[in-house]
Amino acid sequence: MLLGALAWLTGGFTRENAIEWGKTILIAGSLALVIRWSVAEPFRIPSGSMEPTLHGHPHFLLGDRVFVNKWRYGLRYPFMKKRIYQGEAPKRWDVVVFKTVEADATKTTLVKRIAGLPGERVHIQGGKLHVNGEPVPFPPDMPPDMYYTNELEMGIPAMGHRERMKYGILPEDEYSVIPEGHYFLLGDNSRSSRDGRFWGWVPNENLLGPATCIWWPPHRLRDFTGFSTTWWWRSLLAVVGMLIVLRLFVGRSWPVRTDAAQSTVHKGDHVYVNRWVFGLPAPFTRRRLTAGRPPRRGELVLYRSASESGEDLLLGWVAGVPGERVLIEEGVLKIDDAPLSEPALLAGMRFDATGDTGPYGRSRSKAYSVVPEDSFFVLSEAAENPVDSRSLGWVSRASVVGKVSAVWWPPSRWRGIRP
Repeated sequence: MLLGALAWLTGGFTRENAIEWGKTILIAGSLALVIRWSVAEPFRIPSGSMEPTLHGHPHFLLGDRVFVNKWRYGLRYPFMKKRIYQGEAPKRWDVVVFKTVEADATKTTLVKRIAGLPGERVHIQGGKLHVNGEPVPFPPDMPPDMYYTNELEMGIPAMGHRERMKYGILPEDEYSVIPEGHYFLLGDNSRSSRDGRFWGWVPNENLLGPATCIWWPPHRLRDFTGFSTTWWWRSLLAVVGMLIVLRLFVGRSWPVRTDAAQSTVHKGDHVYVNRWVFGLPAPFTRRRLTAGRPPRRGELVLYRSASESGEDLLLGWVAGVPGERVLIEEGVLKIDDAPLSEPALLAGMRFDATGDTGPYGRSRSKAYSVVPEDSFFVLSEAAENPVDSRSLGWVSRASVVGKVSAVWWPPSRWRGIRP
């Protein structure tokens, strides 16, 4: 079923298609791994320790998903805690994803908020965090009823060495003074959070990075950095959105790989293909949302091959339109038994191809010479074994992707292409 769907979308699952898909998957996979290591990584909130800031849920797609900025605090070596370089110093109230310091923890990657910084003396009293004896105000983005719990104030009896809150609670330096290079991390849902109060200080090397945003579920979208409110980010988002719309509905780029239109474009050129001129395309299908106009003789087009071999997408000149009798004799293209006179570029071409080119346009039989309705006779300039309508047959209008309108790369060859 999957191969069938791919064949329907790509116009035939060929060896060339398989190679291209393999390259695409390899490149995309490698790029995803590099991005995940060095730029951003998705993380699922596993519990409710950060409620209501972050919703946690053990089931698939029910909890919040955040992106972690992997380079802000300094890029780490792959599979190691050591950093390649030191980035920005973590700030108080940053929401961070980190590796736990508990050796026997069931969840090794957690998310909490940085409450205390290196060298500070911290103490939780009256629901507030006190740093060096002074209460620290909560920032506006924290829960309005934020309250840090203290077992001693609440009169909770000891529940064993591992379960007793000590850090930020007891007055001894061991439990109140944060060592250099370490941080005090607390959960927003203080009553239900196993955090730094239990297991102590977290070294900088354990911090994977700050959570930048909630990206799932859609109704919970939130930016923790303010990045999405900047004018240049919104401008960039608008440009990217416009480019996506243009790619899906208006036009696309295509690298020239053959001599199919050597009189106009060269191998290595990148051409712009106008898609909407023949009808607004429905993304990822061969259907069109609007009728558009039919291709005209002399236009250079990108079209899908109907063959089970060869390239999936081909370049060629529209030489014959529906209802015409096409015939190639001694390298000269004739339309309705008369040598072609217009357009001049196509009329001046010779089609003295070597090899077996097939019967279309060479046999006077109606099946091979009269262009059917909604189909076209498309020719290539390749001299040896050309892959075009002579061997592939008529090209249906649905198979025509668009008109080649310009060369956009390299810059030295920028120009428009007209019939």
